[in-house]
Amino acid sequence: MAPKRRIAPGGTRGTLFQAVARIRLKDADVLLREQRFEGALYPAGYAIECILKWGVTRRRNVLRLPEELETHDWDRLLSATGLKPYLESEPTMHTVYSDLAERWGPELRYLAKLPKSEDAETLYEKLTVLYGWIEDHAL
Repeated sequence: MAPKRRIAPGGTRGTLFQAVARIRLKDADVLLREQRFEGALYPAGYAIECILKWGVTRRRNVLRLPEELETHDWDRLLSATGLKPYLESEPTMHTVYSDLAERWGPELRYLAKLPKSEDAETLYEKLTVLYGWIEDHAL
């Protein structure tokens, strides 16, 4: 029998973050296919943030994200999942993560200028690879 999940005070349910992550990644895919590059990157990055938040609840075996982790800071969330050492042990994934985490600031979140299609597609591909890695390793 699986251990009973603890209920942490505060934040949002981890399963909600998981569902939102999947929805936002699908939104990003649709926007990218429609060549709405400026709109595609935000939901893809937000999907990473949400899957990290789900990963925290999953790996800590709690139902709700602790309130102090209601943040946009990927590095803080990654550390909270306990996955940071695993990511650092995979040089290719660590490079992908580092590049994206550095870019996931206001410049990417609030993109006002249209990125080149190749740049947007490359970023989206990296975001989906990272998403899959986090989801696989958080289980």
